[in-house]
Amino acid sequence: MEWGTLSVAAVGALFGIGATVITDSLRSRREREQRWADAKRLVYVRFLTALAQAHSRMVMASARGAAGEARRHAVHDAFHNDPQHSEAKSVLRELGLVAPDHVYRVALPLYEQLRLLRDVLASEEVALETPEYRQVVVPFFQTMETLQRLMRDDLQPSTGWGRRSSGVRTPAPGTAGR
Repeated sequence: MEWGTLSVAAVGALFGIGATVITDSLRSRREREQRWADAKRLVYVRFLTALAQAHSRMVMASARGAAGEARRHAVHDAFHNDPQHSEAKSVLRELGLVAPDHVYRVALPLYEQLRLLRDVLASEEVALETPEYRQVVVPFFQTMETLQRLMRDDLQPSTGWGRRSSGVRTPAPGTAGR
């Protein structure tokens, strides 16, 4: 056997091993990114669901016709007692762990808007038809739509080399120009 044949075989083996290592590395990275995206998607859905369900429970509690302290207590119970044990505050903490800052900066004031809705619905003077309720609920749902769009953009797959398909990032409400 000649040295030339032996060296070509060795170079071919090195190329084969190198290609396998690179392919395995890329596959491992892709799988890790997919698991991370799945974890974020789960928390995003849990947070949006917890907010919507808390709002619905509070509306139902306020519409039952209780007055005074009983109404306040019913609305506060509806805010805190989630039958699926995914109370919005706890899921907000999960969101703080997995979401990028631009998403969390919108989620935090949204949670505060939910708390404001709780206080408004607990008041006897406010009904679902009153302007006071509309002044709070409209921005709540607008911010929720903004957050949902940011979450969707964050979950979009990369278009290659670390760039997202949608590079538009919206600042948190009230933070423009800071």
